[in-house]
Amino acid sequence: MAVYLFYGQEEYLMEKEIKKLKNELLDVSFMSMAYKVFDNPAFDKLIEIVQAAPLMFGKTLSLVFVDKYLTGNKFSLDDNQIASIDNALSVINDSVNIVFVCKVPRDENKKPDSRKKFFKTLSKYSQVREFVQYKTYDKTLPSVIVSIAGEKGLKISSDSVNYMVERLGTNLTLIDSELEKLKVALHPEKTVSKESIKKYCTSSEDVFILADLIIEGNKNEILKQYNLLTERRHPLEIFSVLQSNFQRFVFIKNYEKKMSTKDMASKLKLHEFIVMKTQEKLRKTPLDKLINIRENLINAEYKLKTGQSVSGDTVLELALLS
Repeated sequence: MAVYLFYGQEEYLMEKEIKKLKNELLDVSFMSMAYKVFDNPAFDKLIEIVQAAPLMFGKTLSLVFVDKYLTGNKFSLDDNQIASIDNALSVINDSVNIVFVCKVPRDENKKPDSRKKFFKTLSKYSQVREFVQYKTYDKTLPSVIVSIAGEKGLKISSDSVNYMVERLGTNLTLIDSELEKLKVALHPEKTVSKESIKKYCTSSEDVFILADLIIEGNKNEILKQYNLLTERRHPLEIFSVLQSNFQRFVFIKNYEKKMSTKDMASKLKLHEFIVMKTQEKLRKTPLDKLINIRENLINAEYKLKTGQSVSGDTVLELALLS
């Protein structure tokens, strides 16, 4: 038996660790029955997962997202429910494995609320691990990217790594996807250069243009720019960058009268000039519009991830029209 609590912003490393657990714990022949995923289940289902009986063919692994329980007040458990979960975790079967996951949006300095009784109960029985997103100044980031490239049979110099980070940012999910793209584009070559990154990897700046068009509301230009981006980038990658942008827009718009540009820049780890230019760009855009756009983008990304839609064009268009 093993119980884990994973939380943080670096989705790539979190998913890699979950994949490792699946490979170590489960029999491939029974994967469809032994591996289950649950999204913020209600208490009745939650306690059922923890109390699950072992299966005859071996170990099981349940992935349970609990971010709505740990990062907000929408989902809560009373003392009796907490006590039930505590008791169930204390006698969990040796063949039952559970990973509780609390994903935090990138570029947010949030963590699960450690004061919550549910967090304390999970921590009591779990191996707790935080997956912090990398910053451009993290000294270990280049070696991580070199390792990701190496797993794909690619070689990349430190100069090329720095250029990739400048162009794409530090989102490892995006970097992994772009390296996969380079692997195909460069075959049979194995060395990633600045020139190949510039040629085949879509710059975050291109997505910034899309974000500006969304604010302006020019739907024809939005879809035209989006179609250009999807020629070289998966829709989920685009949504990821867009969400980061609009999260930053919401923060700046919300705090522009409460904080100085210097303080906002420090909080967002941006140059003050960028904050000032963003304020200027958002001057005529109300906060509720920015919040609505971000919520629509989150819903669109969720539909793509859960297979409710396979068409990025349709999802994006619906997100904008709504």
